[in-house]
Amino acid sequence: MENTSYLYETLLRVLGQHSNWLDLRHRKTLAWMMVGLICAKTVSLGAWTPFVVSQAQYAQSLVRRFRRWLDNNRIAVEPLYGPLIEQAVVGWAGTRMYVALDTSMLWNTSCLIRLSVIYRGRAVPLVWRVSEHGSAAVSFETYQDLLHEAKSR
Repeated sequence: MENTSYLYETLLRVLGQHSNWLDLRHRKTLAWMMVGLICAKTVSLGAWTPFVVSQAQYAQSLVRRFRRWLDNNRIAVEPLYGPLIEQAVVGWAGTRMYVALDTSMLWNTSCLIRLSVIYRGRAVPLVWRVSEHGSAAVSFETYQDLLHEAKSR
């Protein structure tokens, strides 16, 4: 658990570099969720619980905490994620950057359109939008605004 505590403290510092948090507890929960995701190597909330240092007696309590965080309408992603990705991209200056367009269908009614930077073989999302669309094939007009937004980053 010592390694997870060190990882948690590091993530807490990184996430705290920007003052866009409405509640400090939101930042702490996200840091533990990131620790769980990194250590468990899966998006399963239940698989994250062994890596979290907490006073919770049951794993279900932690899963409920994570689920509440994910469902919290007061947590605005853009003001939190934007400065972090901008800081990362600045560090990549001078290198050739590839941007990938990816679409995914959600419940056969909505389309997630995502622009990502390819870094070390991974897609790191820059900007995204979910729109009502019956297909994963989208026109240029549909994602043109995302290109402008990504360029500003």
